[in-house]
Order: sequence, then C-alpha cells, then structure tokens
Amino acid sequence: MGQVVNIFFINISIIYLLISLTFYVMRDVLPIQVSSPLAIRIGFGLSNGLIAVLLTINSIIVDGAKIDLRIIPFALAAAFAGPVGVTVAILTSVAVRLLTDGFSMIIMNGFVMIGIFLVIAVGLGRQSVRRGHSFAVYIAIGMALVLVRVVGNVSLDTFIDVFIPYFLMTSLGAWICYWGVKKLETHLWMFRLHTHRATVDELTGLPNRYMTLERLSEVELSGRPWALFVIDVDHFKQLNDTYGHRAGDEALRQIGETLRLNCPDGGFVGRYGGEEFLMVVEGAGEAVVALADAVVDVVRETPFTFEGETIPMTISIGASVADAEPSMLVFERADAALYAAKMSGRDQARLG
Repeated sequence: MGQVVNIFFINISIIYLLISLTFYVMRDVLPIQVSSPLAIRIGFGLSNGLIAVLLTINSIIVDGAKIDLRIIPFALAAAFAGPVGVTVAILTSVAVRLLTDGFSMIIMNGFVMIGIFLVIAVGLGRQSVRRGHSFAVYIAIGMALVLVRVVGNVSLDTFIDVFIPYFLMTSLGAWICYWGVKKLETHLWMFRLHTHRATVDELTGLPNRYMTLERLSEVELSGRPWALFVIDVDHFKQLNDTYGHRAGDEALRQIGETLRLNCPDGGFVGRYGGEEFLMVVEGAGEAVVALADAVVDVVRETPFTFEGETIPMTISIGASVADAEPSMLVFERADAALYAAKMSGRDQARLG
C-alpha cells in the first residue's frame, strides 16, 4: 500500500511539474482558454499529451494490475483548451503508444475517447459552463468509460481491489491537480499584471520612470555609443488650466505615441515624469542635433484635437551625447540643454 501511495504522489508531481513549466512558458498568453490562439491550444494539448505518456510509463500497480491517471491531463486539456486541446493531447498519447506498442485495442480505445470527448467539448462549448465544472464532467465521463469497459469483464474481487482504488485516486488526484493548476495560473497572471503596472506608465503605455532608468543603465553598460534626449512639453500647465486635465492626459498620450513612432531603431522612449519624456538613441553621433530637430518638427506638425478644437502642441529637447561616462552626467548635460532651449523660446532642440 505504501508503494502505491508513493507512486500516486509521483504521478501527481509529474502532472503539476510539467503543467507548471507549460504555464511558465505560456505566461505571456494566459489565461489559456477555448478562445486562445490556435497555436496556444495546440501547444497546451501537446504538453498534456506528453504528461499522459509519462503517467502511462509510471503506472500504479495494484494487485498486479496497472492503472494510471492519464484521464487527468486529458481533462485539463479539454477544460482549458477545448476540443482542439483534448484532441491533440489524446492523439499525442495514442501516437506514442502506437510507436512503442504497435496497433492494438488500446489505440482503438484512444480514438473512441477522442470522439466522445470531442462531442462533450462541443456540447459544453455551447453552454455557459464554468471551467471547474467542465473539468469535473470530463473526469466523470473518463471514469465512466473505464467503468463501462470493466463491468462484467473482471471479477468482483478485482473490481474492489483494483478499480475502486483507481476511481478514488483519480478523483483525489483530479481535485489536487485542478486546484493547483488554477492557483498557479492565477499567480502567474497576477505576477504579469503587477509587473506590467510596476514598469509601464498607465497613461502613455511607455516604460515608466523606474523602467526607463533601468534601461538607461543597460545602455550605459553596453559600451555602445548613445545619446540622450530630455523632452519637455511646452506650456503644459497652460493647457491643463485652459482645457482641463483630461485634455492634458490626451496630449501626453498622443505625444508619447508620436515619440515612440519616431524613435530610431535600437532606441527607446520612456515617460520620466509629469510632462517630461526621455529618448535614448544608439549611435547617433554627429547627427544627434538633426535627429532632435526632426523630433521637434514632427511633434509640432502632428495635429492635436480635443473636443473638436485643434490645439497647437510643441516640445523642447535637451540632447547630450554620451562619452564613456555615467548616465547621470549625460542626463545632467541634457537637462541643462533643455533649460537653455526653454529659455530661448521653446519649440527647439539644444545640444549640451
């Protein structure tokens, strides 16, 4: 009995470990659901199919009979990725069995299971069924299929000694795995959400101050030539006072997008704070002033319309070329150049 319990928990560990790896690889596309892109559903089904193969290899032996928990990954594939996921999962398992054992009734049973699960998956897809409930249905149907095959074909003693433990272990394992998978998915989703909020400016969608300075440090350590633009929106307080903060938000959003679209390849734009942005340009060299002037021009020439009224928007830029020195020194020169541009009438770029 102790060995059976040990192998049972090994099987549960296999499921949870490989599902954890799958979710980690797919963390940027969570949650996985029937409406996920086809490639995601196929990938999730393939992963669960491989889990089913490993569970078959690590079968639990009860009174000389082999039983396994592969119905759990099949149910997970069906509940999360729908008909596509469960079809790929079962086909993967069947293909491996076909390669290792040749054609047999086990293979035929696999195709029968595909057909049954597809019908169930399509039926549930037309209903408003919660994922946990659909998972329970797949587990119940899977165990019912096993029950149909064994009733009348095995002795009562075998049924009691082998298949009742199988049903109990499958039920317990299914609950453990679904609970763990659900918690894991929620954790990865929330981690991604909080990471996004901690590094991306909510208004403009650009890197926020923290991430901008982080990327600035990476550029500094790269050893490649680069230049820094410190960009400030002209007369922004006047815009807020005249048209309201909603107009100011819209202006910042548009200017941020304009800067992003006009940032050279290899560089990046981030919101430093308030109405101030930073643009890092790699390898600008002597063309840095011409590039800064071009950015000033494109912002001026991009119309900003708020509630039907076109409002002139301009920026001032302080630029500085890095010369194997700390990024803060480069920033200080660019910031001083920005101050000079503002004092000279705004809507222009200055090199510091």
